[in-house]
Amino acid sequence: MTSSDESNSLLQRYRRLYTGAIADILDKEGLRHQVLPQVITPFTNADQVAGFAFTGQGYPCADTTSNDTETRLRMLDSITPGTVSVWACGGSVDCAHWGEMMSTAARQRGCDGAVIDGGVRDVNFVNAMNYPVFARFKCSASSVGRWEIREYQVPIQIGNVVIHPGDFVFGDTDGVVIIPQSITLKVLEAAEDVYRREGSMREELRRGVTVKEAYLKYGSL
Repeated sequence: MTSSDESNSLLQRYRRLYTGAIADILDKEGLRHQVLPQVITPFTNADQVAGFAFTGQGYPCADTTSNDTETRLRMLDSITPGTVSVWACGGSVDCAHWGEMMSTAARQRGCDGAVIDGGVRDVNFVNAMNYPVFARFKCSASSVGRWEIREYQVPIQIGNVVIHPGDFVFGDTDGVVIIPQSITLKVLEAAEDVYRREGSMREELRRGVTVKEAYLKYGSL
């Protein structure tokens, strides 16, 4: 990662953009598998998330006495500011993998939000915090005895997307896109250029310029 000041600047610049522009730039870079499955959407009123991936991997468990509390506490204490908690849940579908307590603990550590390939609960409480959580579904059931954390800060896979610790995570109402760490700034600068050109093209179209004229002037967007 970059320095704290550079990271904050990067975060603020990304937050002015939208996932469509970023996904288009990644396509042009030949990276066509960077958008998470479309079922992963914001389940909270706060519907934008941006930060460096703090990854985790969990799996279903058959032992109802299983308890991953010690691993969970170590994981939460390891979170650093400017991150987004991103979890692969190993296909678990019968419980919530994230909720109010996890949101509270992660926010306290400077985590900007969560992206869960699984379930979320306590949504009203999380909304009261204005904390963004993206997930597959809502579920009231606890993960205790149903699912357990195995690893964190390791490469994970959600859908067709491989996510490494430190990759950049950006999500909004249209979904979540993952930007490889090595090209985070390059993609940002290219998406900012698209955003500026789109703004100019939009204004000209509103003034009555034909679509063809605007297209020829500003190019493919």
